Amino acid sequence: MLRYHMCVITRDGALRRSIKRLTTATGATADFVGDGGQINPTRPINLAIYDARHELPDRSFFTQVPRTARILYIVDGEDLVSRVPLFEDQRVTSLFCLDERFDDDEFISSATKALRGEIFGLQKYFPWGVTTFTMLVKNYEEKTRAIDIMMRYAQLGGVRGPVRDRIQLVADELMMNGLYHAPVDETGQEKYRGLTVKQIAQLPEVSPIQVQYGCSGRYFGVAVRDGGGSLRRDRALEYLARARAGAQMEQKKSGAGLGLISTLRSVSKLVFNMAPTSSTEVIGLFDMELPTHGMVGARSLHLFTATSSAEAVEEEGSAEGAAGRIRPRARALGWAAAALVGAAVAGLGTAYVLERGRRPVASAGASRAPAAASPTVTVFPDPATAEVAIDGVPVSPGVPVPILRSEPAAEIEIRVTEAGYRTWSRTILASELAGGERIYVRLDRER
Repeated sequence: MLRYHMCVITRDGALRRSIKRLTTATGATADFVGDGGQINPTRPINLAIYDARHELPDRSFFTQVPRTARILYIVDGEDLVSRVPLFEDQRVTSLFCLDERFDDDEFISSATKALRGEIFGLQKYFPWGVTTFTMLVKNYEEKTRAIDIMMRYAQLGGVRGPVRDRIQLVADELMMNGLYHAPVDETGQEKYRGLTVKQIAQLPEVSPIQVQYGCSGRYFGVAVRDGGGSLRRDRALEYLARARAGAQMEQKKSGAGLGLISTLRSVSKLVFNMAPTSSTEVIGLFDMELPTHGMVGARSLHLFTATSSAEAVEEEGSAEGAAGRIRPRARALGWAAAALVGAAVAGLGTAYVLERGRRPVASAGASRAPAAASPTVTVFPDPATAEVAIDGVPVSPGVPVPILRSEPAAEIEIRVTEAGYRTWSRTILASELAGGERIYVRLDRER
């Protein structure tokens, strides 16, 4: 018997058929009913999907859906922002607009995240085999360089000029928020509150963020992730409420809500992945065709929250590891080398090997890297479930991470951790990087 169970409330036969054929892909069974009052589940409900295009659910629906379940709403395209108050119910994770065709990939990704709690990673929104690239950014100059790299990649990928303009606007907003508005002090206040853009640009280095991007041919995706986790669900809802009201957003000095109105008007899909006190990831997806049909602006909105810091660490491992790693066939040679190294140093404790100058591997088997001169670091841990962080930012094992460092003396810290094993860490200089560095780490068990 499959593990999860859905309840789908809709009178739309085509929508029922679309969801029914996807239940196996999400590892779930499903009951289908016409309205919320008819819910009589054959099994406890894990995920409720409610078609709210014509009417909102009544009290009976909310009382019959368990407190531990998650809720996904399907709404009209023109009603997305007006339906933001539905997120006030903590069980709600997603608002979908049902357009000309049902987006199978987005439904599978969102339902799986809601059911399993594995929330992080841009790769979840792309089909298998799509290449994504990752950059670490630590200051204003690196932000500018990262956007330039991303825009060159988008142009090579055939993204139209108007869509590239939207990508650039959103990438800049998300990166500014991650770099300068997300970091907080011990009292919970923003570290850089009150600074002008000129003052911000002169800061030599701040807490690093991870920027990930890729293109599937239909969607271009940008994900910005910080290592602080200062954004919580209630704060995100406050920003969304302001956007809904059309109010003037906060000025540059004021906070992480900056630019949400323009972001909602620019993206096709907007995703918040929040692990309070641990990490925040915001993903923007851009439909490369919708603007040609006059359909601009968010068509779906998602808020996923980890329930605790401990659970967040587990989610990062499964999401960034399982979804973002090299597939077994693509990484077979690398792991074979790692296995030989491991055998040679058995009994000597934690070990690692650094291979220099090899061409880096892309996240899902791409044939070439993006146009960028920055050196890359790729870490292969053993055990494969270990967490990898570069300069404090979680990164995907087996994925090349460009190091944007202009000073040769700049230090880069690499840390590998896993429960039950001794932590491994090394600090290397930017001047020591030459092309693609591949680091194989075997952790020693704690005694």
